[in-house]
Amino acid sequence: MTDGVSSGLLGGLMACGLVLLLVFGTLIHGYYVLACGFALLGFAGMNSLAPNDPLAHWAAAALALWAIFRLQFARQLLRLRHFAPRLDRVAQGVGIALVLTLLYAAVETQLAWTLRAVQGLVVAATVVLVAGALFSLRGLRWPALLFCIGALILLAGISATRLPSWSETPWPPGRPNMAQAAAIAELVMLALAVGARLRHVLRSEKALEARTHALMGAMGTDALTGATSRAGFESRGDEWLRDGRPFSLMLVGLNGFSRVTERHGRAGSDAVLTAIAQRLRQQVRADDMVARLGDDEFALLLAGSPTRQKLAEMAIRIETAGATPVTYEGRLLAGGELNMGIACHPADGDTFASLMASAGEALQRCKRQRMGPAYAFAGEHSGGSARGA
Repeated sequence: MTDGVSSGLLGGLMACGLVLLLVFGTLIHGYYVLACGFALLGFAGMNSLAPNDPLAHWAAAALALWAIFRLQFARQLLRLRHFAPRLDRVAQGVGIALVLTLLYAAVETQLAWTLRAVQGLVVAATVVLVAGALFSLRGLRWPALLFCIGALILLAGISATRLPSWSETPWPPGRPNMAQAAAIAELVMLALAVGARLRHVLRSEKALEARTHALMGAMGTDALTGATSRAGFESRGDEWLRDGRPFSLMLVGLNGFSRVTERHGRAGSDAVLTAIAQRLRQQVRADDMVARLGDDEFALLLAGSPTRQKLAEMAIRIETAGATPVTYEGRLLAGGELNMGIACHPADGDTFASLMASAGEALQRCKRQRMGPAYAFAGEHSGGSARGA
């Protein structure tokens, strides 16, 4: 019963590690899966094989492999090379000793020396790793703490069990193997430590993304789409006003964009936004500007004094380009249903704020209307007749 529960726990931990390995494909999860697998083989061999069995030395070899992959996993988890490089070199030395023990176990059927070496080296590796975890606390608080808890449990179990005694007499059926129980408990703590490390990595990535967005915004660029940021857009508009240049301002809103996020997640909506920004850039000239003002709102600054007919034709081209489906992960996502509000300087405002307000009112009027064009001009009460100037 006890052996079955232990094997089931180790098998479950191994399956969880395998899922993480398939999802993330990182070396640390591979080490965890191998540590679980060889712990299962090693302790199962001790519980079922007699010391004089021809396969008994392979159980000892499996325990050596468990110790090797456990050590490699912990080095990766605690980032010893970064936080404690000298201790990392000591851990590598212990790993080399474990490899030599493994080679001995593979060719020598005498178990006592192998088991003493494995037990002693596991204790030595654990002491080194706990010391390294203390250095890692400043950068990996919870992973290091959880590792230390698991290591203390393992040390207690290893100390309470005399593994070399298995080389003298078979392990009595039903007798608790404290080393096995401690190894399983430690693997559970290591799984929790991996989860804590993943949360740490995700928080770090989010913080980096936020800093990147802030930096790109300060530089005048939207980090996702490559379009100009709101700050850059307003700066260019104020510059053109100071220079007395005529220009038009077009606000572009995406209708129903929240449905894209609900159906395809953040990555799908990001793909749509990036495609919309690219299509907007394709519709303007080199002197014009495309900016992203918010989650689902873009804006164009159009240099010169184009007629309303020309602006209306551009709005129609933008509407058509935006409606084209976006390719994402082999699927076609619905493009943006675009509405546009258009204001012209100096006719619709003599400050940038007033121009934005005029274009915003036109955009809202366009969104409210059920029929008619997908654009509206400031100061008009219908959906944008394209009268020429």
